[in-house]
Amino acid sequence: GSPDFVGHEGMAIFESIYRTAFPDIHFAIEDQVAEGDMVVSRWFSTGTHLGELLGIPATGNRGSGTVGITIRRVVDGKSVEEWALWNMLGLLQQVDVLPTTGTEHYTWGKPSSVTGVPGDPESNKASVRRYTDQAWNSGNLTVIDEIYSEDYILHDPTQPGVRGTEGLRQVVQAYHNAFPDVNWAVEDQIAEGGLVATRITSVGTHEGEIMGVPGSGALVTVAVHLISRFADGRIVEEWIAWDTLGMLQQIGA
Repeated sequence: GSPDFVGHEGMAIFESIYRTAFPDIHFAIEDQVAEGDMVVSRWFSTGTHLGELLGIPATGNRGSGTVGITIRRVVDGKSVEEWALWNMLGLLQQVDVLPTTGTEHYTWGKPSSVTGVPGDPESNKASVRRYTDQAWNSGNLTVIDEIYSEDYILHDPTQPGVRGTEGLRQVVQAYHNAFPDVNWAVEDQIAEGGLVATRITSVGTHEGEIMGVPGSGALVTVAVHLISRFADGRIVEEWIAWDTLGMLQQIGA
């Protein structure tokens, strides 16, 4: 992940890095979730790589986009703390630094058309925590059928095409195979209407193959931001931003 940027000067440096690299950068907020002093924004950005980016010379490439989820804590109308995750792996692929496999998607994809009663925000939070505790931390994948809709869609540009409860089971199982002791710790939850945003820290030992990389024995820590949408008591779609590039660096890819 990126280093921390502190204060007005830190934010100015951060924005300057990306403004220099992508002078025409444009952000579009696609969704927001707010509760108390917390605001979560799901966004999509585009831009043309016309300047140096973290040591990478300009390529002139206009990427098809970068997606991300930012969580902010707001006090007296000002942002005092942020946690931001975006598809840095995809960004580096689009500026020709990393190879592509031909299956990459750089947008959030088409949203689900499923509608229904959004439910109680606190109950929805509890359902997401139950999923993280049982499916990820305990390996009980049967809980997915109790929480998720058969019409489920996962919006993850790093692994497009995940559909239904069976598709989600395959994703979770693949990570359990790679990180048998994986643990998802819920750091924050923000809910509004039928949306629940969850900030997670994932820790596990890399003992099996993941994304083509064999087990390394490395202890890996990955930040995850997850937004879940509920309809009629079930999760019908989710958007996930996670530090894929950081994970690959930690396992020696």
